[in-house]
Amino acid sequence: MRVKLTSFALLAVGLLAAAPAQAADDAKDPILIGMAIAKSGWMTAFDDDPSKAARIAVDDINAAGGVLGRPIELIEGDTKTDPTQAFKVGTELIDEGVDFLIASCDFDMGAPAALAAQNAGIATMSICSGSPKWGPQGIGPLVYTISVAVQAESYLSAEWAYEKMGWRSAYALKETDYTFTRSQCSGFKHHWGELDGTEFLGEDTYKIADSSIAVQITRIKALPEEPDFIMLCSTITAMPSIIRQLRAAGINAPLMTSMGADGDYWLESLPHLSDFYLPAHGSLYGDDPNPKVQEFMARFEERYGRLPTTSLAMMGYSVVQAFAIAAERAGTVDSEAIAAELNKFDNEPLLIGPRTFTEDVHIQTQVRGLMMEVEDGKMHSLGEYYTNKTPVPFEMLFQE
Repeated sequence: MRVKLTSFALLAVGLLAAAPAQAADDAKDPILIGMAIAKSGWMTAFDDDPSKAARIAVDDINAAGGVLGRPIELIEGDTKTDPTQAFKVGTELIDEGVDFLIASCDFDMGAPAALAAQNAGIATMSICSGSPKWGPQGIGPLVYTISVAVQAESYLSAEWAYEKMGWRSAYALKETDYTFTRSQCSGFKHHWGELDGTEFLGEDTYKIADSSIAVQITRIKALPEEPDFIMLCSTITAMPSIIRQLRAAGINAPLMTSMGADGDYWLESLPHLSDFYLPAHGSLYGDDPNPKVQEFMARFEERYGRLPTTSLAMMGYSVVQAFAIAAERAGTVDSEAIAAELNKFDNEPLLIGPRTFTEDVHIQTQVRGLMMEVEDGKMHSLGEYYTNKTPVPFEMLFQE
């Protein structure tokens, strides 16, 4: 298939052209990137679109001359949403000679493949996991994630609610089953308390299997006054039920949540939902203020016959971008050299947004998010990208 170098595709070309020219590896064989991702099981919902976007990035980079004068070739294996299978797939891809590994979007499901790569001296990047354990404090120094710490999402939400909406009082509902939701609320509570003149009116908890939050609703309704907004630290699985129960009880305060609610696939059961806000990496609805995002969405739809389910897809493109930039600057695909260059990224402009890595932190502590609103059951962009001004402190990354 012939690849058109659109203005968007030139982003990949321009980034590589900007890298310092160094001597390429002698070999002209393809550079092998392995993808240890779920092609079956529940993780497919998270891995599929980013892996499709990675293929678009590979085509763009190859059309521009490849990396170090060599084409990139993607090979993949199905982890089947199983940690044991992930380690097996990672090992098999390493045995096939991959120069770089892309791992699954979840730490529990992707870490075994990354561990196999770390042990073999192969650099790895998660396609969209938000765990800080992708790095020296978890798997090892050759392991990264292109994604952002969930606490950074909470910092962004807190600052946006405070500065842009003028809200001063907050309440939180926390699902306790998963590290992601626990960390989301932990980061939010911490940063909300740092903002002048704010009140944190309380927090209540529930489990994903709970069919009713009547007790929690009673406590919210017993507050002296309704909070300016409620932060929902919830998975998508539980969120529709939680929202329906809150609204049915007459709790009409605005609701906020994380990037995990991006996409409108879960809104069918909430046709009249309004006053619901979240940050996203970009908009799927043709109203993104960034033309490169709009063009990416159009190209994805043209190639695969549908839009991405969420804007997480852009992370897959950006993983390949990050590898290509680091390899060009290193002048080699040696993993130690690539890691050294990744650790120099300082607001490196990628499709997903600027990325910064250091020797100690291999995840984003600041995040650029496009603020989204659900109004009458429809999600749309508010037309504004926002970045949290305060980075998440290192010690906060591992708190729940």
